Amino acid sequence: MGYTSYLSGEISIEPPIPWPELQGSPFIRTATNKEWDRLLWLRMDETTVETDEGTLTRKQAVAIRPSQADELRAHSLVRELQEIVKAHGAGRAFIGFILVRGEESPDIWRAAVHEGEAVEIVPRIVWPDGTEESAH
Repeated sequence: MGYTSYLSGEISIEPPIPWPELQGSPFIRTATNKEWDRLLWLRMDETTVETDEGTLTRKQAVAIRPSQADELRAHSLVRELQEIVKAHGAGRAFIGFILVRGEESPDIWRAAVHEGEAVEIVPRIVWPDGTEESAH
């Protein structure tokens, strides 16, 4: 047992990553890639399109989402986010953040992508008397 973190939020990917770039990707949740294997996964979108040749299912990654497994430990979250950006970030924007809340207050921070790099963003708490402290 260790320190548990609670993850929420999502990072949108613009433009989405098309299926040909994703085949075999370790960042896609599959029967062999279990939910608890990673802190972050690519969220897939499947759209059905009618074509002259029949029905086509278009798959693409539209966002990065946090794992839904229980008792997560977020110590490798920024590293995992950077792995996804390095593998699929060329020519793409990553918009949004993953919010991390630790089991002890005031442990709260965000993981985001800034200029192609995964970063940890730690807020500053300002009390009414003007004193400050880090929230992480």
